[in-house]
Parts: sequence; C-alpha cells; structure tokens
Amino acid sequence: MSIVIKLILVAFAAVFPKFKMGYGVLLIILMSFVSLLCFFSAYADYTFGEPTWIVRNEILFGIASSIIGWGLGLSLMRQARRHEAMMEANLDEYERKKDSKKH
Repeated sequence: MSIVIKLILVAFAAVFPKFKMGYGVLLIILMSFVSLLCFFSAYADYTFGEPTWIVRNEILFGIASSIIGWGLGLSLMRQARRHEAMMEANLDEYERKKDSKKH
C-alpha cells in the first residue's frame, strides 16, 4: 500500500508543477514539526535529568531534520518553477507552430 501511495505522489509531481510546489511547502512544514518535536523532547529530557548524550542526539536530529526539510522543500519548489516555465515555453512554441501552419 505504501508503494502505491508513493507512486501516486511521484506521478502527480511529474505531471502537475503546482502539486510539486505544494508538496515542497508541505514537506517544509512537516519537517519543521518533526524538528520542533525533537527540540521539545530534548528540553523535556534535559529537565528530567536524562544523560547529556541523549539530549545532544535529540538536538542534532532536530537540526538535521530541519535542514533536510528546508533543503528538499526548496529544491522541489525550484524544480516546480522550472517545470512550469518549460511547460509555458513549450505551449508558446506549439501555438507559434500552429499559427504558422494556418498562414
């Protein structure tokens, strides 16, 4: 079932640049929430006296998830803009060819 959902997401992202743009924003938001959860758990563990290596690893995981989310999200949004520009260019070229065949 998980593979089917992934295939559907990839198919929508390949066909619709607006979907890819929204997926990038959603990825940034979700990874920011994961990062927030990691920071909150690090704070809670620090408050309750857990070992420092646990707190350090939670903070590092929070920072890494935030960086990964922003990196992937921004790259998806940039890719969506380029895809949309290519589609517009191809549409303009198609219309020019269509007009030239009329005359």
